[in-house]
Amino acid sequence: MIRRFLIFFLLGLGLNSYAQQISPFAAFQKDSIAVGEEVPYSLWIRYPRNMDVIFPDSLYDFSPFEINRRDYFTTRSDSTESLDSVVFFLSTFEIDSVQYLQLPVYLLEEYDSIELRPALDSIVLKHVVETLPDSVAVIVNTDYQKVPLAFNYPYFTAGVIILLIAALIIFLAFGGRIKKMIRVFWIGRRHKRFVKTFAEYIEVTEIEVEKSIGYWKRYLEKLEQSPYSKLTTKEIVATINNEDLKANLEVIDRFIYATTEKPETKASFQYLLNLAEERYHQKIDQIRHG
Repeated sequence: MIRRFLIFFLLGLGLNSYAQQISPFAAFQKDSIAVGEEVPYSLWIRYPRNMDVIFPDSLYDFSPFEINRRDYFTTRSDSTESLDSVVFFLSTFEIDSVQYLQLPVYLLEEYDSIELRPALDSIVLKHVVETLPDSVAVIVNTDYQKVPLAFNYPYFTAGVIILLIAALIIFLAFGGRIKKMIRVFWIGRRHKRFVKTFAEYIEVTEIEVEKSIGYWKRYLEKLEQSPYSKLTTKEIVATINNEDLKANLEVIDRFIYATTEKPETKASFQYLLNLAEERYHQKIDQIRHG
């Protein structure tokens, strides 16, 4: 154990002694910079060919500077020595008038490494405002300036997604009831339109009897999904099974087809309107409780 320690100790002394003869060089490539301006900083070293060197990477602390990028150059070697160099492109946001930098180079050998530093280099910060005046003239402008509002797309997207999820949950939970409500709404709306129009037809039945009975049949056809407009009076009565309906439809038929005295039809059409009302309410009850 002691023997191995002595070997490592002697090798370390030899490396330190040899490293003192190797010195890296570094320099800013500008004399002065402004805040935020990029400046190249060159670092190079000549060393024995049988050794290796490592330059600082982007994780190194370049304070008071910040690294933007770096350019490495291919190693150049002769029979005894090698030359490596790199250019760091730096920026500073500090306001010190003079700023300094001294980046290390690490010399590697089989059992050890040593940090080598070039001479400290400095650069002057150019101040945009050299001196501040004693007073500043302030221009007052109180006019209203309309600023367009930025549209918040992330919030909008999140809101749309939440609404869609809520709508899906509501539909899954109450879909059947909602469908019934929508169907009742549209049937009720159509029924109100029918009652209003058919009541107007009743007032002029002597002129538009065929048009009125046709309108009544089409309404029941949509309401009950049955082809009333294609059925005869006998077939309609057989479908609905109502003797009063039969009597009133026969009155209307006699008015249409009679060649002699025509009967009064207003009472019969009023009966048809009442029957449509009754069938409408039956349909609504069937939807709500079906």
